[in-house]
Amino acid sequence: MIRITLEGAKRVSDQLAKYEKQVPFATALALTRTAQIAKREIEKEMGSVFDRPTRWTLNSLRLIPAKKDRLVARVEMKNEADKSSPATKWLNPEIYGGPRQDKASERNLRNRGILPAGKYIVPGKGAKLDRFGNLTKGTITKALSGVGGFSETGFSANATNSKRSRRKGNAKRYFVMKRGSMPIGIAERTSRNRMHILLAFTRKPNYSKRLDFYGIGDKVVRRHLADEFRKAMESAIRTAR
Repeated sequence: MIRITLEGAKRVSDQLAKYEKQVPFATALALTRTAQIAKREIEKEMGSVFDRPTRWTLNSLRLIPAKKDRLVARVEMKNEADKSSPATKWLNPEIYGGPRQDKASERNLRNRGILPAGKYIVPGKGAKLDRFGNLTKGTITKALSGVGGFSETGFSANATNSKRSRRKGNAKRYFVMKRGSMPIGIAERTSRNRMHILLAFTRKPNYSKRLDFYGIGDKVVRRHLADEFRKAMESAIRTAR
């Protein structure tokens, strides 16, 4: 009779069983660390492909870590708004391409019959932009107030004949400029004889794909997930009790 045994087999089996318990933890850790890398890479790409992105844009992603009982880590766009539009609204056209969604100011102007159907607003050539290349919210509010561009929900913001409103001067400073009978924008008087278009009325803006959100994620997974799992498993084995 030939008897073959593996010396220490039970000890090895017990050790493997102990390590097996560490696999979900190591997997969750590897997934989360890989997602962190993907988030950093996408944010880095934002700084490259966007012209002077705002802090709000660069902070528009959220990471949801994996857990032992939920082995999925996610990098997603924030869909809540804090006195502004949610990130999904302005980032989706940059990721998928296509037309951008309406702005609240455009809806207000259409409701008031100021912005023609099918037209949208963009900064005019003479507009003073902030360091991110945008009109400030305060400037847009003053312009809409001056031309009576707020709809019923914001009607009290429109300029009136009251003393307080006249002191602000928005109704005198801003007006709808026309070419013949066609409105072409909201203009601003900067002096007695000088004016410029602050908000130009234009066709619906269309975006080409600029942010390779999913492509960057796929590359990060291929390059880093296996290595992150190896490192996480090695750490789990070292600290296993």
